[in-house]
Amino acid sequence: MIVMLFVAIGVLLAGCSAPNRKNPNDPRGGGDGANDNIQLVAHLPEGETGRISDVLWEIRYEVSGAGLKPIAGPMNLVGRSARAGVVGVPLGAGRLFKVTALDPTEVVTFTAEDTILVGLDTPEVVELQLTRLNGSLELTSDLPPEVVELEVGIDSRGDTLLRYFPVTGPLTERINGIPTGGDVGVVLRAYDADGQVLLQQQLKTDIREDLVARISLEVVGGFLQIIAHFPEYTPVVAIDRFSDDVATFFRRSDNSDLPAIDEPIDFDQPRFRSMAFGPNGETVWFYNFDMRPKEPAIVYFLVDRRDNPIDGQLPIFTNIPGDEGYSDFCHIHHVRVIDSDYRANTLHDVQAVLDAELEVIPTEEVMQAVMVPDGSKAKLRFDPTIPSELLDGWYDGKIVKYMLFEHPASIATVDFSSGEINTPQMYAFFANNRDEKDGFELDGETGSTHNVVTRLPGEEGYSPLWVLQVFTLAAFDRLEDLASALDQSKNEENKLDLGRLLYCNAPIVRVGELEVEDDE
Repeated sequence: MIVMLFVAIGVLLAGCSAPNRKNPNDPRGGGDGANDNIQLVAHLPEGETGRISDVLWEIRYEVSGAGLKPIAGPMNLVGRSARAGVVGVPLGAGRLFKVTALDPTEVVTFTAEDTILVGLDTPEVVELQLTRLNGSLELTSDLPPEVVELEVGIDSRGDTLLRYFPVTGPLTERINGIPTGGDVGVVLRAYDADGQVLLQQQLKTDIREDLVARISLEVVGGFLQIIAHFPEYTPVVAIDRFSDDVATFFRRSDNSDLPAIDEPIDFDQPRFRSMAFGPNGETVWFYNFDMRPKEPAIVYFLVDRRDNPIDGQLPIFTNIPGDEGYSDFCHIHHVRVIDSDYRANTLHDVQAVLDAELEVIPTEEVMQAVMVPDGSKAKLRFDPTIPSELLDGWYDGKIVKYMLFEHPASIATVDFSSGEINTPQMYAFFANNRDEKDGFELDGETGSTHNVVTRLPGEEGYSPLWVLQVFTLAAFDRLEDLASALDQSKNEENKLDLGRLLYCNAPIVRVGELEVEDDE
């Protein structure tokens, strides 16, 4: 049995209180246009307990601003406040005073900041309130059936958290509010129905800002054996699919209720998952992942000298939503690594691959990798062997989360030739009878579009990227299959002239009615 332990850090920065400016009328400032001396004081939060010296191993300040060379230095801890004299801050607006506290492992534990106008009336003392940084621990487990409860104890240098989770099968839980720090102790205990400890293990991990820790715990001889996985601590890329630079159907500027930047997206909501007609009038279900170009992006897969995939190596993507040339479709390039001692994920960005001067072999294969914010979901796949969970890849040395759909080993593949994705036709209707801003028109009774697809997954020429032939709403009730769509296309008055071609990424994920478990 495997227990996967993920630490995904979210910084909980409460707003810092305004500085206490004393002696506001005391004239200050030297003749050189700089402030003589500002006493900077950063206070610990009230009631903060634990081994303070361990989490305040080093305290630093920095003053920065537009056109200002940063002024930085150490601070001294006196009682429950850190203090420093800051000399030579140029007069001017927008001077950012920032204080950062680190533990012995150089993990940031406290922070405080404020922006101040430094002038002749700048106070002698600027006071800031330090805020404790917190993270989250995500726990995923698949324990033996004898286990009915899992205890998780977290000791962050005196700050102890204890949580209990009932176990009835695979488990995914998130523990929030964990103080940041290095070498945070975690104790796992698995109990049976009689309260006996069946499994127990201790480990240490770092709780860091915007980092993910990955630790696998394998049941071996009644104990949880720690197996290190690389990458252990890596930042996760923030993804925005709804900016004006990326979106056509789903622009946040047109629909303010769309998820914010890097907020999880539920693609199983009706606005993203729709019904249409198949060539013979079948009911088909598809996700609308918006418009994408015919030219795929590039993804690098590392292989050994025998062209076998390097075990554990994540794919390396060349761009993300918002980058020039981004696509949900990626042309697979193999990178041949001759070194038999190569460690998986030593290469984790495009520039490193290019600098290594390894042999790169373009294939004739494409994968559909929809990059999304962490926590997003889309349950359905046409091929049931494709995992619906988010997968990991590399982008610029960071982890990027993506949803996998059609790929070279799936039942349905992406038709690709001459450097472009094949684009079969989808007959479609826009809700506003004008453009794509309001999405596809829906049947008021069934909630279905009356769009018609011309290929089904597995058929020759199928591709999830469709070129849209848009009809006016006058023909909406006349479409029910490919034959009726072809018949209506003979009448030029039925066609909506958009002045451009639209290619919609809409993978078919079901043919026929949905089963109950599809929406559970």
